[in-house]
Order: sequence, then C-alpha cells, then structure tokens
Amino acid sequence: METLFPVYPTDIKMINSNIGVSTIKGIVVYFNGGGPIYQHGEGDYQSFRFITSQMIDLKTVRTVEIIECFAVSKESVVRWSKIYRTKGAKGFFGTKKFEKPGNVLTEEVLIQVQGYLNEGLSLKAIGDTLSIKTDTLQKAIQQGRLTRHEKQTKVSSQGMTQSERSRQDIVAPIGVGCTNELGRIVSAIKKK
Repeated sequence: METLFPVYPTDIKMINSNIGVSTIKGIVVYFNGGGPIYQHGEGDYQSFRFITSQMIDLKTVRTVEIIECFAVSKESVVRWSKIYRTKGAKGFFGTKKFEKPGNVLTEEVLIQVQGYLNEGLSLKAIGDTLSIKTDTLQKAIQQGRLTRHEKQTKVSSQGMTQSERSRQDIVAPIGVGCTNELGRIVSAIKKK
C-alpha cells in the first residue's frame, strides 16, 4: 500500500461550513470562523495527522471531509484517528523506544566460548551448544574479544600436507596418482 500525502490548497478551502484551510508561505493554517486555530509546516505530516485526528475526535470535522479535502485514503484517516484515541499526541510525536537486547557475550560466556575454541570446536557447534548465533561469535572474533586458533594441518604418512600434495599433483605430468607409488601400493593392500 502506497502512502498518499495530503494536497494542501493555496487559497482558503473550506473543509466544512466552519473549518477552512489554506497554505500561506509554506505554512498550512486551519481556520475556524475566520480565525486561525492550528498551523504546521507544509511537509510536517506528523502534525497534519495529529491535527486532523484531533478535529475528527472533537467532532469539528468528519472523516469523509478530511478524505475529500486533502485527497488521503480512508484507511489512513481511520488509522490516525485510532492512534489519537489510544495514544494521544505521543502516538504522533513520541519517540519510539527500541529495547536493545542485552549483551549475549558476557564475560562468563566469553570465557566459556574461548574454552570451546581452544578445544577446537567449530563456531556452529559452540553456537548450538550455548544458543548463540554463529554471526555473533564471528563478530566477537573479528573484534578481538575471542581468539580462534588455527587448525592443525594434517600431515600424511608421506610427510606432506594436503596443500603440498595438491601442488605436487599440479606439476606431475600424469598426476600424483602415478607418481605416488607407495600410496598406490598401500591403497591396493587396504582394499583386499
């Protein structure tokens, strides 16, 4: 659903027989019997919503009159009126309070996580065990609050790591499978 912004008249336009509205030098002014009663900036939609809702609640205007005068949707006007009735001005101008969740990684939890990291557990396993998101643990490592030890590289029976074997395989003309005679013999014996 798209938001419809009010259309303000530049000369006095009557909302009903008593209430009129006009825009004067970027200020929207509401009149009752020729005298100003409210005003707000032309782009101040929070004030517009508040003032029109208040006028509807005081029964100085009807919902349909606001809809027709400002070309806004009925759903919007009804929603603003409900906000006004339930929360008053705070519903339009109050600051929204967002509760920041507590720090998941307290000192005690950090010590426990670091112990698991020292044991070589994966971040996923630690997260599942302690009900902590993996991203939270990764962020703590990036911030230096936790340290992750490098995994020990496995050394094969031939004294080479997998990376070294891969490099050797790349330069071998027929591949490491042909140059690794001992590995082929061990593999053939194990299959029997």
